[in-house]
Amino acid sequence: MKIINIIQGTDLGGMEKASFRLMLGLKESGHSLEVLSLNPIGSLGSLLEKHSISVKGLPYLGKGGWRSFLLLKRELNGVQADALIMTGHHLLSMIAMGDLCAGRRILAIHFHHSGVKPDWQWRLIYRIACERFQAITFPSDFVRKEAEAFYRPVKSLSHTVRNPLSIPPLSGAENRRKARRALGLPEDALVIGNAGWLIPRKRFDVFLQVARKVAEDMPNTLFLIAGDGEERLRLEALAKQMNVADRVKWLGWQKDLTLFFQCLDVMLFNSDWDAMGLSPLEAMSHAVPLVASVQQGGLKEIIDKEDYGFLIPTHDVDLLAGKTIYFLKNPHEARKVALAGRHRVETVSNIEQHAKIIESLILGTNLSENDLLINEP
Repeated sequence: MKIINIIQGTDLGGMEKASFRLMLGLKESGHSLEVLSLNPIGSLGSLLEKHSISVKGLPYLGKGGWRSFLLLKRELNGVQADALIMTGHHLLSMIAMGDLCAGRRILAIHFHHSGVKPDWQWRLIYRIACERFQAITFPSDFVRKEAEAFYRPVKSLSHTVRNPLSIPPLSGAENRRKARRALGLPEDALVIGNAGWLIPRKRFDVFLQVARKVAEDMPNTLFLIAGDGEERLRLEALAKQMNVADRVKWLGWQKDLTLFFQCLDVMLFNSDWDAMGLSPLEAMSHAVPLVASVQQGGLKEIIDKEDYGFLIPTHDVDLLAGKTIYFLKNPHEARKVALAGRHRVETVSNIEQHAKIIESLILGTNLSENDLLINEP
């Protein structure tokens, strides 16, 4: 099949990474992919081109992109494809697609709902989605149930399909030394890190509060932040206020986070809301022990016992710091948890199986439970 993927943007956020890995899985299964971005092409563009996936970006004009509607409609009218995936909700695109790939359409939702839009907007989006798509996928039960609560008919089309992940080879001490040299870090330091958008709900302020407590107990610690965003200046000021500025290294956006993960002794992740945080799962895939706090989100569906990592539903700085220090002082126990976490992620995030699920949803065919990493509603 030739599949068109309509995606909101091509920056390297969690949604875009998950969509990219799905496309690689579908391509490996023999399908051809084409990407239409509703925004100008970002850093994902070069990765798509590297894998021979054509991509075109459109201008995003006016609130909600309404001034780009006619351009989008003309673009979609010229598309020749057998199936369609829309990555992320976009009301005007749902309307503009007309009869394109009718009967073979999937809407892939990657974001949480509460507090993002008024309830009536979600009901409108899902009412139209239920008319236009044959299946709607969500990366966690948490976010799927949110959608079903806003608009009950979603339940007949909804599926929980975990985000796919590439599981890297286990890296050894030499990889760790090389990674630290590449990022300008001392080889003998203890390194705690986090990666993502520097925005309020990602709670990098909690990360810095934990950093202060850990540093007080363990002077040989450094804190690594990969990412950028609107909170950068405020967070840098907060780091100074907490007397950890000289211990925090700001990496900015990284096209490839491999070196970042290879450097870490502990991944410390904090968030108020997340459909399914990708950074902690990526850390687990690299066998990095995870300490996390998520107030509302789907991560607890993966880390459903402490064997896989430490996860709490509140931003309790003392608890988070205590567990981080425990892992740093008990590397054998940390390694045991890290390897169990890696195996857990490998089990639920297999790219090949994920591609099979999406293919079956497009074609309306059934796979056995043993073939699927999917939770039906």
